[in-house]
Amino acid sequence: MSCTAGKNGVLKAGGSAIAQLTSYSISETADLTECTHFDSLSYREHAVTFKSWDGSADLVWARQDGDIVVGNTYVLDVFPEGDDTATDWKISGSVIITSFALTGATEDNVSGSIAFQGTGVLTRGVEA
Repeated sequence: MSCTAGKNGVLKAGGSAIAQLTSYSISETADLTECTHFDSLSYREHAVTFKSWDGSADLVWARQDGDIVVGNTYVLDVFPEGDDTATDWKISGSVIITSFALTGATEDNVSGSIAFQGTGVLTRGVEA
């Protein structure tokens, strides 16, 4: 069984790189409604109503890569395997940036972190 090195991730918004990615996280959830009835055989039954997703990313900030604006909607593409072949896995969807923070120190790169809320469908598959 092979594994994928996390160092190969690429983060894009609107088709252009936002910044140099150092880590990312994407989480999906499903809301449920209970639909138990008299024939449920003593077990509760549930159905999915809505799904949602959100995430965050840490990055080495470079202004020339694009300006990240809180409240703006972007098309987000994450490439866990990198973005160098047509068969690389791609996770994609529209996001609203909910927070953006920059950190800088004398002896370090300017780094940033963003949080985002997905809006609409999160898709997965190879690059098209």
